[in-house]
Amino acid sequence: MKHRLSVIIAAHNEASTIGPLVRHLLQWHRKPEVIVVANGCRDGTARIAKLAGARVLRFDDKLGPDVGRAIGLSIARGDIFLVLDADILVRPAQLEPFVRAVERGVDVALNRYPFPDTKQFHHPTAIAKNALNIFADRSDLRAASLTAVPHALSRQAVNALGPLAFCVPAVAQARALCRSDLRVELAGRVHVGRLNRHRGAAHTKEMRRLIIGDCLEGMSVIIEERGNRAGFTDLGRRRDLAWQDAFLPPSTADVAVIIPTQGERNLPKVIRACSRSNIDHIRLVLNGTDDVQSDDYKGMENVQVDYYRHPVGHDVGRAIGCQQVDSEKYFFTDSDIPLKQEDVTPFLDALDDGVHLALNRLDSVLAKARQTDPPSIVKRFLNIALGRSDLGVSSLTAVPHAIRGEVLREIGADSLAVPPLAQVKAILSGFRVEAVHPVDVIRTNEYRPHLHRASAGKPLQRLIIGDYVEAIAYLQQSSETRGDFPDTLRKRDVAENYILHNKKSTSRSR
Repeated sequence: MKHRLSVIIAAHNEASTIGPLVRHLLQWHRKPEVIVVANGCRDGTARIAKLAGARVLRFDDKLGPDVGRAIGLSIARGDIFLVLDADILVRPAQLEPFVRAVERGVDVALNRYPFPDTKQFHHPTAIAKNALNIFADRSDLRAASLTAVPHALSRQAVNALGPLAFCVPAVAQARALCRSDLRVELAGRVHVGRLNRHRGAAHTKEMRRLIIGDCLEGMSVIIEERGNRAGFTDLGRRRDLAWQDAFLPPSTADVAVIIPTQGERNLPKVIRACSRSNIDHIRLVLNGTDDVQSDDYKGMENVQVDYYRHPVGHDVGRAIGCQQVDSEKYFFTDSDIPLKQEDVTPFLDALDDGVHLALNRLDSVLAKARQTDPPSIVKRFLNIALGRSDLGVSSLTAVPHAIRGEVLREIGADSLAVPPLAQVKAILSGFRVEAVHPVDVIRTNEYRPHLHRASAGKPLQRLIIGDYVEAIAYLQQSSETRGDFPDTLRKRDVAENYILHNKKSTSRSR
């Protein structure tokens, strides 16, 4: 069955490319309707597009990114919509996969760009797009986004989401991903990074901030639809234990080590490394085991044990341990990570030098090219959203790390039950957070099939993703939906007024 195709092109001062682009499209065997939304043009773009055969809408003022697309979608007459940029000449043969995908029943057919194994895949905007898809539980989409052209849409998708949603592509994408009646899939492969015209460093920076803010706005849609963890598991965390007051009057110490443990085999090594580092209190939160007391630490005066027969859940032991000892400095590690004394001292030294929260410098352990797994993506994105891209993938999720007691007194020790939430609270409170020393916890971390294996559903990975959704939700509640990335470029009101007026006019004509 033949589907009428509409091609939507927003254009601002693109006289040099708009004519050839429109002519190429009209020579395509699909004979599309070509709509050019010329906005703020001073170079004859609208006239050239009309002479080439396009249907042209003119706006005197520049509308900003994506607004013209939304307006074009609102008047398009096709059953399939293809969205392009005016400054990118793409051959019809490269556009076929997008149209065919919609003909097969896909509602949103995305360009696979940026591609893995390229530098563009690690750009901050790609990280933001990737994180949005991960939060929507569509990590298979990687960094593909409605921000990038070409992409194709079904009329069902545009009608369901409303043309106005496409003023902010990440919002339209988030809404589509939250709907069970719309199919979002990868389609063609066009390297628009090579084709796109470079407009200078200032423009690049401006667009980077816009897209990051767009993705945060899209994430707010997912959180509103699916809750503060977007449906991701909490893996049975006993948060009630993290939130309650200390059971006994807390011990006091200058430097305390908190080690949640289920009796892992490396525990004795960890205790020995900490004992040699001028630490006067070691707190073990022993949970999910019947081993109440071990010969490995029995009789050690500076070791105290909080015992729970049942597991308290990931990271809750950190919060419990802090509530049992009042300290000026806390060092956190896991009992399955073998440490050396030289892996402990740098974190405590950093606290003495004025750092409030000292993180494991994981970027020195894990090369950026390897930071493609969902946990690495969401860790980097949170730091980007906080304006701390310098932290890379460093995170409170990873041990070891150290925190000054004043931080926990401000943000609450219970925050440690969700590590990235504590990280957001610390940064928003103005504390100094730095990645100070690398410890390879990736290679040494114990593999647990029931938590890590794909056949088990990767529950630990899903826990981490949920934690970062929760952290973003808190960030948005504490500041703005878009964080520190406001949308100052778009004239959304123009699109809203035009689409509403056009809708009323259409209704009257009927």
